[in-house]
Amino acid sequence: MTSSIPRSSGPLLDGGATGYSESRTDIEGSDLHADEFLRKTRDPHAWRTHARALRRSADALWNEFSLDLTGMTMEHGDSRRRAPDLDRAMESLETTKLLYGLALETALKAWIVEHHPEKIEFRVSVDGGGAATSAELRTLGVPTSGGHKILALAEAVGLFRGEFSDVLKFDSDRSAMRNICRDLSEVVLWRGRYPIPLASGERQKLDSGVDRRATAHYIRDWLDPVLDRLLITDPAM
Repeated sequence: MTSSIPRSSGPLLDGGATGYSESRTDIEGSDLHADEFLRKTRDPHAWRTHARALRRSADALWNEFSLDLTGMTMEHGDSRRRAPDLDRAMESLETTKLLYGLALETALKAWIVEHHPEKIEFRVSVDGGGAATSAELRTLGVPTSGGHKILALAEAVGLFRGEFSDVLKFDSDRSAMRNICRDLSEVVLWRGRYPIPLASGERQKLDSGVDRRATAHYIRDWLDPVLDRLLITDPAM
């Protein structure tokens, strides 16, 4: 099979009609100076853009997971039945949840940047003229040194309080979403990337009163409405 994606040079990589080079200059080929770092950190649109991209990738992989789980396959636009591949489906699910976990984490941070800027802390060095020479993000809802604590981020956003009662209407919904946050934290930290954690120890404890399917193939029943709510701020999207 021959790939249609150019490997080295051509209109796409040289800029051309797509403006690829132009659109990527903000992250490639140049240093991120302190003032630009501070500006981008406080830009909720930038955070939401990344969250949406992660979510789109997760959605695409979810489709593969679903085909493996149900034993369906697509050939030339037609669906065909085959034997389900449960091992492959579970492998795909973990990687899918890795992307959903990153999408949720980034969407929660976007909400904090927009609605709770008082929960952001930097360490900034300045020169004698008062210009920032270096900047480090120390806290965004939760301390950045604490790893991927998605449940703590959700609590900082107020996800389980009145403002989000339109998507998490019942105590059972909030319990399920808490378990999803706990589970996705572990997936992002190691389960979606490595066969083992960085050290031995206890696994993430989930609320045993919540249906286990909430962190498996029913996860999107709660995750999709929450992501929709977190990412709806940009009217054009």
